[in-house]
Amino acid sequence: MPPHARHDSGLPGVPALREVCRIFGTDPADARLLHQRSNAVYLLPRDDLVVRLAPDTPLRRRRAQTCVEVTRWLASQPEPVALAPVSGDQPVIVAGAVATFWPHRPTSPAASLADLAVLLRRLHTLPAPPFPVPRYLPLQRLFEALDLDHERPKPAVADDDRDWLLDRARTLVDAFTATVFPLGEGLIHADAHSENLVRDPDHGGWLLIDWDGACLGPRELDLLTGIPDHFHEPEADRTRFLTAYGYDILDWPGWTLLRDITELHALGAYIRLAPSKTAAEVELRRRIRSLHIGDRSARWHAIP
Repeated sequence: MPPHARHDSGLPGVPALREVCRIFGTDPADARLLHQRSNAVYLLPRDDLVVRLAPDTPLRRRRAQTCVEVTRWLASQPEPVALAPVSGDQPVIVAGAVATFWPHRPTSPAASLADLAVLLRRLHTLPAPPFPVPRYLPLQRLFEALDLDHERPKPAVADDDRDWLLDRARTLVDAFTATVFPLGEGLIHADAHSENLVRDPDHGGWLLIDWDGACLGPRELDLLTGIPDHFHEPEADRTRFLTAYGYDILDWPGWTLLRDITELHALGAYIRLAPSKTAAEVELRRRIRSLHIGDRSARWHAIP
């Protein structure tokens, strides 16, 4: 991969953006970076589109292809739950980047957790798609990020922290493999939170976006917004979410396993970003320390 194609975060940069837009036939002029975590996400105001860029790895290719196929299928259902990608040949793979293109849709006024729960309940009643979908593999993104970081001249994660994270991750994966899930398995979003909702102009209401993690897995994974975690959602909001969905995951003793997996998974994007964004480096250190010492009172913050 050419050294200019991506930032130190491992995410593709502006040269890759221009190239994928050229191939797809859209205009990158005045492109605005919306956020940069697991993907570099740009608004293309000339065409009112959003493009999501990930590094070109076999894993990201598979995820992008699954994302496009799943969302097109979901958008065809009688009650759509997903925003469909822009028509055209996707994903676009060039210049060290894997790119997908999406309509730009409003996100305000903000969705509630109950709005999210309604979509998840609808999603979880659907059969598996009529095409292959990967199975959920816990902490795959964390392992990928740690491998990337280990290859850097100056890793963002110290050796002792890396050893602890790997040991903790393997323990959680073993526990996950041995767990029986009350809600069974089916198609899941695997990153369901209210920031991943956009307005549905055709039907009213909301649609889910950011389906990079779409897979077949335990439905409980989509209910983690309803559990206490390091983001400290208000209890009343969490209660409304679980009530709207119709199942209280906190009644199941295994919920803490999924909480722990999800919190460890969330480190991956910050490991990628730490060398190029000071705020991400500070947040990464805060998160690793709170996990290492078991400080459940520490509040985490998302970095744009």
